[in-house]
Amino acid sequence: MIADLLIELGWKSALACAVALLASQALRGRPAAQRVAVLRAGTGVLLLLPILILTVPAIEIAALPAVAAPSVLPAMPEVGASAVVAAPVMPKIDWIALAYLGGAAFVLLRLAVGLFLLHRWTRHAVPASHPVWREVFARAAEPLRRPVRLLVSPRIASPLSLGVAPATILIDPDIEQRPDRAAAVIAHEIAHVRRFDWLAMLVGRLALALFWFNPFAWLLVAELARQTELAADEEAVRHVARADYAQTLLAVAGGCGAHAACGMAVTRSAMARRIRRVLDTAPRKPASGLACAVLIAGIPLGIAPLAAMQIVARPAVPASPGAESAARQTIPEARPLESSVRKQAVRVAQGLPYRRDKPVPRMAPVPEAMAIPRQFHALSGAPVQVQVPPPPGPGGSFAGTGAAPGDGGSVEQRLAVVERLRAAALEYRDRARTPGLSLDTRKSYRNVSASLADEADKLEKQLQQIAGRR
Repeated sequence: MIADLLIELGWKSALACAVALLASQALRGRPAAQRVAVLRAGTGVLLLLPILILTVPAIEIAALPAVAAPSVLPAMPEVGASAVVAAPVMPKIDWIALAYLGGAAFVLLRLAVGLFLLHRWTRHAVPASHPVWREVFARAAEPLRRPVRLLVSPRIASPLSLGVAPATILIDPDIEQRPDRAAAVIAHEIAHVRRFDWLAMLVGRLALALFWFNPFAWLLVAELARQTELAADEEAVRHVARADYAQTLLAVAGGCGAHAACGMAVTRSAMARRIRRVLDTAPRKPASGLACAVLIAGIPLGIAPLAAMQIVARPAVPASPGAESAARQTIPEARPLESSVRKQAVRVAQGLPYRRDKPVPRMAPVPEAMAIPRQFHALSGAPVQVQVPPPPGPGGSFAGTGAAPGDGGSVEQRLAVVERLRAAALEYRDRARTPGLSLDTRKSYRNVSASLADEADKLEKQLQQIAGRR
């Protein structure tokens, strides 16, 4: 079960990430802020995908090769005359689920450690004391409607920002002694705060925890982080000279930024590309609000059909009408079971002792992989074997149960019959969805399921009437 779910999540999330990355690439040459908006929409879609898969009704698309219909129906549990026998089942270890949870736990643990370090650094930080830094910061933070703090911490290697309300900008003591860097650093970090980049970064980390096994998810989050920094650079150079800003980037290059914060630090491998983009004064394509809005709205709107899509096998086509007829003659129909179960339920509901008038037709044996499970889970969660109990007392009476002969058994025994009927109805309903079965076979299974459910409802209503008279 978990393997099928992971496969479905894998290819659907890969398709969603590919669409978001291609949409971002389509905006190449536009402002980085627009590409960030598209990539954020793709990241939000990843978080919604598991919820939609579990809630949206499935839309089956027959795209897989057809599966040949089996020559015999799956074996059905035998309706015996012995009492309900508990069958303990040893729990099996799902290694696939453990591997998935282990990967998700590693990503979340790394994020938790980063958040803990940020909290620790912020708690021991002190407010900036240099008058130039305080003046530049006050002027830049004035348009914001949220509280923002400028703190100095000796534990960080380069400027960074975190939080929403209050937001915090951390700088190290060395750069505080360089007031000529104040305008560039503050402009960059205020851009992160104004655009809620720290919150978007957290959403990206949560998406990675869910889809850590998908390389496209890592590419999407990495591209989002890169475009986020470029968007902050583009906004900062509106307030600072490009040459001064490039010098500041060189000063913080190679610094170790925090994993759970938005930092100004740039790796040496990306330093040349980022500085070249800052110094590039060539005219860019104007911002296209319509194109950006179409791409941002199109990604979430397309996730619902994608989540509902269910790839199934094409229905099998019989080789010839004669072969189909011969197969039907060799397969016992499910209708005799429907009639037998209906008679048994009616007898119990009318207060008559249980009696099996004639044996239920047995189905031909099939491989173990095709067999219907013989165990269901009762309301208590313990596995029990589905069997119809015989009258405990001689002569068809329920001796020792508190019920008179001909009373049909105690309320507890009748409720047990109701539960077994409902469990069998669910089993036949699930079996009717087996790929490869003919339409007549599926219809027979659905009829049996509906008949069992109806008898369970009738018996339950009669029990409620009996309880009301008493």
